[in-house]
Amino acid sequence: MKRKNYIKIFLVCLSLIGLAGCGKDFLEQTPLDTLTMDSFYTSPADLRAATAPLYTQVWFIFNDKSNLSLGESRGGNMLSNNNYMPFYMFTANALNGDLASAWTAFYRVVAQTNFTINNIQQKAKNVTEDQKNAAIAEARFMRGSAYLYMVKLWGPVILLEDNVALVKNAQVAPSPVEDVYKFIIRDLSYASKYLPVKDDPGRVTKWAAEGMLSRAYLSHSGLNQPGTRLQTDLDSAKKYAGDVCHNSGLSLVSDYGELFKMKNNNNQESLFALQWVASSNWGSENTNQAYIAFESKLTGVGDGWGGGTSPSYDLIKEYNKDPNDTIRRNASIMLEGVHYPELLQKSGGYTFTSNSGGIKKYVIGTPDDNDGKVWFMSAPINTYMLRLAEVYLIYADAIRGNSASTTDPEALKYFNLVRTRANVASKTAISFDDMLHEVRVELAMESQYWYYLVNWYYYKPDEALKYINHQERGTSYTWTRKTGLVIGTPPAIVPKATASDMFLPYPESEVIQNPMLKDTPVPYKFTW
Repeated sequence: MKRKNYIKIFLVCLSLIGLAGCGKDFLEQTPLDTLTMDSFYTSPADLRAATAPLYTQVWFIFNDKSNLSLGESRGGNMLSNNNYMPFYMFTANALNGDLASAWTAFYRVVAQTNFTINNIQQKAKNVTEDQKNAAIAEARFMRGSAYLYMVKLWGPVILLEDNVALVKNAQVAPSPVEDVYKFIIRDLSYASKYLPVKDDPGRVTKWAAEGMLSRAYLSHSGLNQPGTRLQTDLDSAKKYAGDVCHNSGLSLVSDYGELFKMKNNNNQESLFALQWVASSNWGSENTNQAYIAFESKLTGVGDGWGGGTSPSYDLIKEYNKDPNDTIRRNASIMLEGVHYPELLQKSGGYTFTSNSGGIKKYVIGTPDDNDGKVWFMSAPINTYMLRLAEVYLIYADAIRGNSASTTDPEALKYFNLVRTRANVASKTAISFDDMLHEVRVELAMESQYWYYLVNWYYYKPDEALKYINHQERGTSYTWTRKTGLVIGTPPAIVPKATASDMFLPYPESEVIQNPMLKDTPVPYKFTW
């Protein structure tokens, strides 16, 4: 690991604690520069302030471009002539900026959580054990979540609990994938034990931790399991997802499109979301709209550079499998003739007129459409990292397990809750193909699809690669209401994906400073 990068990350962590306040909104920031580290962590409010940055700045450069690059473009859902292209083309190399940004962001999350955990353990005073445990659980939830992304992007990675030790010795080998999953599950298990069942809007709870645990167990169930998934992991995924389904008291937002409006940030379906505000403080806002809005008039603030980015031909084909699935389609992507009354409201709404397709999800419009809260490169809509709908699908898939299909009433109930919300017909049986389709269209443009393809690759690599190589990733097209989807000429030949393409190279700058990154992974010494 690059020594100066870790030192920089560590210093960022030290400074972030001085940015987080505890006002009416936990992201309203009040400088704490009159405090010393020894006088901090001396009240419940201090603990809340210490964990607040874990929802925002540390994730920023991942959310800025890398999230869509790695989850959507790499998953075959986006077509682009800009930063996203190398990821659906499988040409992103160790020098790629978005790849390096993701790596840096994840280790910022890890370093900040370590800093927070260690200081709470060593310095917290005048707080109860329950309050300490809850704050540590919040931090460990974030660390486990970051590592769950990393293990499915890079495989073996460096496990880090002590920032200072790594600054002193930056030459470290990665840990095996099995150990990374063990680390993830321990962190998320701790979070599920100590997080409260209810908290302030935007804060993660026991249900968020159990939902993320179910995702982790579902992922791990196929690792090193040729042709089948490990039943004990499927049982654990079922257990934790089922607890969320049955006991959280949470429910889906009734209108799918309402999920993606700023006014509905932190709704009852949002289990874990990155929290963004309208701000000139670079790093605290959501920049996605600036890059993906099809044209500048959609934002009204001088950005809106998404004319070269569109849903892929393959994703539109997926929606076309069920022509009635227009609610989710129109809330996720833009096609010719679709009208959006929530955009450009003063002009009577916005009708998409291009035949090349556009991205809708996370495009929320102008300042006038959002109470003046949209600024240049700043649209303060939260980024979903885990929604209740995904937990419903995980529950159904864990029940299906290794069967070709299931008619289990519990699986059908929660699977069909997701579908009926979208006004599409209920299923009477659920197959693997049904599950893959549902994950793809329900979570489109939420940057999860690639990770589900990795889950599949773990236990059926040949089938997963065959599927990926049959996706029409680089295919140009037109779509109009009159003609429907018409194939064009691929702008470039998309290389066939191989096993070596399923996981990313380590950033070149990190390998130069820490050549041990490419060494054989070394088992991690667990002390907890």
